[in-house]
Amino acid sequence: MVGRAILLVSLVSGCTSVATLQGARPLEPGQRSFQAGVSLQYGSSAVSGALGLPVPQLDVRWRRGLAPDLDWGLGAYLFGVRADLRYRFAQAGRWHFAAQPGLALAGLPVPTYLVMNTDLDLPVLAEVTFGQGSSLTLSGRVLARESVAWVSSTGLGAGVSGRYEFLAGGGMRYGLSFRRVGLGVFGDGLANTTRGGPAWITGGVDVTIGPRTGRPRDPDEGS
Repeated sequence: MVGRAILLVSLVSGCTSVATLQGARPLEPGQRSFQAGVSLQYGSSAVSGALGLPVPQLDVRWRRGLAPDLDWGLGAYLFGVRADLRYRFAQAGRWHFAAQPGLALAGLPVPTYLVMNTDLDLPVLAEVTFGQGSSLTLSGRVLARESVAWVSSTGLGAGVSGRYEFLAGGGMRYGLSFRRVGLGVFGDGLANTTRGGPAWITGGVDVTIGPRTGRPRDPDEGS
């Protein structure tokens, strides 16, 4: 019964979390933030691909500043966890540019069946800040995935199988900051260049709580 419940939840939820939830400005050293996002995803699960319908996903993330222009984060989503580093490698006026490589692990454990996905995610972010604490982030990313399935039931074809996939695409996020609380709306799309399957499309909203949600003043923005 429990195994069937887990399988049902997994089938009607997204099996990955690839979304532009964060901008290109890292936290200052020692600062922390917490973020939660909800989205609908198309093409990222078996049910979505078969029925052509979007499925829900929940994503929570925690970040901490490590050094100037560098922070790190941990995240969790339905049946998966992730970790990443974010490094701002350039700034030009209101524009900020960062790389945010990450590693994600997702698993579906049910009786007689186990699937594990390992994702290497390589996004590059460009964020421009506006007045009144708003900003727009554009992202481009590539993602490499290894999927391994272990089946112990002879009726399901016992054995181990695996495959590799390579996806590429991008997304955007528009955010508004109100002191320690930030709100955002985001959308992303990835094309599966390996097996020519349906594109992965994600859209949703997020809320951030932390010391850096309010937009700091950039030194070169003028008075």
